[in-house]
Amino acid sequence: MKIVGEYFAGTTNERDCLVKVKEGEGNILIKSKTKGLFEEHIEEIVRKRMEELDVQADVEIEEFGAIDYVIISRLESAIAKALGVDLPDKKIRRGKTSKDRLRRSRLYVPGNNPRFINSVAVYGCDCTILDLEDSVIMEHKQDARYLVKNALKEMDFGKAEIWVRINKEMARDDINLISYGSPHGICIPKVESVEDIKVIEKILEEVNLDCHLMPIIETAKGIANAREIAKASDKLVAIAFGAEDYTRDVGGKRNWENLIYPRFEILISAKSAGIQALDTVYPNIEDEDGLREETRRIVEMGFDGKGAIHPGQIEIIHECFSPTEEEIKEARKILEAIEEAKKKGRGVATLNGRMIDLPVERKARRTIKLAEGS
Repeated sequence: MKIVGEYFAGTTNERDCLVKVKEGEGNILIKSKTKGLFEEHIEEIVRKRMEELDVQADVEIEEFGAIDYVIISRLESAIAKALGVDLPDKKIRRGKTSKDRLRRSRLYVPGNNPRFINSVAVYGCDCTILDLEDSVIMEHKQDARYLVKNALKEMDFGKAEIWVRINKEMARDDINLISYGSPHGICIPKVESVEDIKVIEKILEEVNLDCHLMPIIETAKGIANAREIAKASDKLVAIAFGAEDYTRDVGGKRNWENLIYPRFEILISAKSAGIQALDTVYPNIEDEDGLREETRRIVEMGFDGKGAIHPGQIEIIHECFSPTEEEIKEARKILEAIEEAKKKGRGVATLNGRMIDLPVERKARRTIKLAEGS
């Protein structure tokens, strides 16, 4: 296939590159401060990908410290714009995570920013969410899809669970591309009904992607329908709250009192459906005391996690979810009593004259899990 015209992808930001493809015979021009060191390698990976795609064009690359997956992402996006179709790729295999794994923290990472994506593994968050929605302007949506797809395929995200927040209105386009990277889960923004979940389920089936779902409830209508949404699919593992959009939708101010009801509605909806309840982000990254206070409150309410918009918030969130020594000791005593009852063939365990029922056992196991941080 030959390219007609000129098409661009990428940026001139640090760790990124700007790629132009245009009609030509396959010449590759590389502009880089380290041109002598990496020019041959860059040309090799570019030619290889173009041969795989059976595309003929001239390519110009202005490079600012971009690593391989970034260069290939920008090349693919520029070619896709030229051809007007999504480019095929090989799908990787990624093991599924458990439904009830720890999701104390989830860090939102702009999906079109290689510098942030490249360093995310060191932050120690439970969930990394590569964002295609609010952090990406409309003109860069396609570039972001290819960048996220290739990051999913090539990057080491450490022990974090890997999610992608899609655009609700462009769900098919987003999922079609990121499916090649097999994320652990898809975050669906502004969910307002069961039908919103069913639409995503259908797309997942069409692209053969089996992953978790996390609806984000961010409107009054979403809150009103939260209990039905929480039971809409077996793929749901959690419901998240989006307070910023919610307060805009209802015309209110963001403070603790105004958000008590929607928080409890999400909490009750999630828990009654047997899934996790995840709280909204704390928007002021300078206010550590405010983050700590709000996180402690939502922990006391029963939430399982909280969103983060800056790596510096993760440690504080984890600190707030860590049980006290007294709580850990009590949980261990409960589990020891259960094991002792099993050994003696008793159907019911007791501790200090109190019967240990299933909710008490579950709370004890969750406390130990939080204490172990796994």
